[in-house]
Amino acid sequence: MNTLNYVQILFCLMIMFVIILGSLLNYFEKYLPIFIVQIYRYGKFSYTGKSSFIKPIQVPKAWFRHFYVYSTILVPATLCLTIASYYFNIEIPHWIIYVLDLTGGYYREPAVTKNHVLLALTLLSIQCLRRFYDTQFVSVFGEKSKMDLSHYLVGFIHYTACILAILIEAPTFARSVDTFALSFNDFKLNDYIFTGVFLWACLHQYRATVILANLRKNKKGEVVSQKYQLPKGDWFDYLSSPHSTAEIIMYFSLSIILWGNITWLIIFFWVLTNQIETMLLSHWWYQETFKEFPASRKVLIPYIY
Repeated sequence: MNTLNYVQILFCLMIMFVIILGSLLNYFEKYLPIFIVQIYRYGKFSYTGKSSFIKPIQVPKAWFRHFYVYSTILVPATLCLTIASYYFNIEIPHWIIYVLDLTGGYYREPAVTKNHVLLALTLLSIQCLRRFYDTQFVSVFGEKSKMDLSHYLVGFIHYTACILAILIEAPTFARSVDTFALSFNDFKLNDYIFTGVFLWACLHQYRATVILANLRKNKKGEVVSQKYQLPKGDWFDYLSSPHSTAEIIMYFSLSIILWGNITWLIIFFWVLTNQIETMLLSHWWYQETFKEFPASRKVLIPYIY
C-alpha cells in the first residue's frame, strides 16, 4: 500500500534540477559539457557552437502543439467527470482512484472544497483550449527550430501532473469520508479576484502570442518570414517574455484558489522556476541580438527585475 506522494517527489526533484542546472548554465556555461548545453537550450536561444560527438535527440519545436491536443482532451474530460461526480453522484471509476492512490498515496485527505476544484479545472480548461487555438491557428514555429526530446516529454508529464495534483487532494477523489457539500458560500472575495487575475493574464498571454506570430506574417496573415524580430506592444513594452510572466500569474492564481493543496503548490513552484530560467535566457538573447533592445525592459516584473 503506497503512502508516498510521488507527484510531489518527482516535481521537487525537477525543481532542484532546474535550479542547479539553470544556475550552472547561467554562470558557468563554458565549463559544461556541450551535450548538456544542447539539451537545455532550444528555440531562438539554442546552442549554435561546435556540436558534441554525443548528439541529443531533437524534435521540431512545432511539436509544442501536441501538448495542447493532449491537455485539451485531458483537462475538460476531467472537469466533466468531476461535475458528474459532484452534481449527479456518478461513481468515479475504480481505476482512477487506483491511479491516484498509486501516485499520491493511499491515505489522501481533501484539501479544498468541491467548488474550488471545479473552479480550478474550469480555468485550467479555458487555458488549455486557448493554448490549443494559439498553437494550431496563431503561432508560427520556425521550420528549423528544434527542442530536445526531454522538453517534449516534460510537456506531457506537466499536464498529467496538473490533473493528478488537483484530484489527489480533492473531495470524493481522496479516500477520506466526503463531508464537503456544494455551496457558493465556499467562495470568498479572493477567489473572485484571482479568477479575474487568471483571465486577465490569459488574455495578455494570447496578445503576446499574436504579436510574436505577426512578426512573421504580412497584413494578409500569410507567413512571409522565419526571422526573429524584436516584438513590441502590450506587455512587450515592459518585459522580454510577457507570455511567460502571464503563465506564472495564472498558476499563482490557481494556487490561491486551491489554497491548502500542497501538491498543486509544488506544481506552481515548478512552473515558477522553469519559466524564470527560460525568461532569463530569452532576455539575454534579446540583449545580445538586438542593439535597439530597450534598456527599460525587464525579465519578470516591470520596472523592477
